[in-house]
Amino acid sequence: MAHPRRKPRTGAAKWLRGGRETWSELEITRLVAAGIPTSVLGDVVEQGLLTRDEVTRLILPRRTLAHRKRRGEQLSPDESDRLARVLRLHEVALQTFDGDTEKVSAWLRAPNRALSGEVPLDLVVTSGGARLVEEVLLRIEHGVYS
Repeated sequence: MAHPRRKPRTGAAKWLRGGRETWSELEITRLVAAGIPTSVLGDVVEQGLLTRDEVTRLILPRRTLAHRKRRGEQLSPDESDRLARVLRLHEVALQTFDGDTEKVSAWLRAPNRALSGEVPLDLVVTSGGARLVEEVLLRIEHGVYS
């Protein structure tokens, strides 16, 4: 059941779903395991979710991306998983901050006291880090942090 204050899921994560509004976690897991198309990274940068430098730092090196594009290859399952975590956290942050993309962008890129001064976006390289960021977002949504 959806949280009553949350808006319907929209945005970046729909790229993973091929425009579908909802997919099961199992379907998303299968997509990540098969490899997300490299073209999704271009969409992510174009929409301002990540900069090119952030893609290089968080997802995969530029040369590797260029090589994959030339060969028509997908992202690896590990790279796809990191990208899926970024998209999920962006979606949760959008819900938490009522769709305010500027606030989401600033929050994801600023050191956070609740994360011992870590930058939330930097933590998405691991599933544990992404869980910590999501927990902070949920606390904000419930008024525990301002």
